[in-house]
Amino acid sequence: MAITENEKNEYKSEADKQDLELGNISVSKDVVAIIVAMEATKVKGVVGLTAGRKGMSAPLLDKNNLTKGIDVSMNQNQKEVAITISLVADYTVGIYQTARETQKNVKKAVETMSGLKVSKVDINVLDVKFKEDVEKEKGKEDIKKESRGEAGEVKEQTDALKNKQ
Repeated sequence: MAITENEKNEYKSEADKQDLELGNISVSKDVVAIIVAMEATKVKGVVGLTAGRKGMSAPLLDKNNLTKGIDVSMNQNQKEVAITISLVADYTVGIYQTARETQKNVKKAVETMSGLKVSKVDINVLDVKFKEDVEKEKGKEDIKKESRGEAGEVKEQTDALKNKQ
């Protein structure tokens, strides 16, 4: 059974009446940006989010700053949002396919979780990287962290020995 346009409008007006009876719900741009960041980084082919290019490459944002790569614009009545995502794509996965899947997943997640209507999801692919390169960079960072940790432990042991004497 198909729903006619009049029935759709009836459902909308009933939902609006119910909203007025219960009170307003507002979702901040920051919350929308967090939802977007979490969904975008789950997509196969998205290496990470970026806030823009610096020189020849676009540096990846760490998990504490992911929302800096996302712009959320809300309309006047705060019921509809437009989203722009700046990301780094994996070269070995199709860039177009990655962007489309990101758009679909983000739109669905934001509409489901926030109740807002998503008018558009723009994707800016600012850089491409090979997964192997990202893993190598991550490995180097882990080695640096480990060496800093070992140096701190050696210093603590040295300090403990000095205190015993």
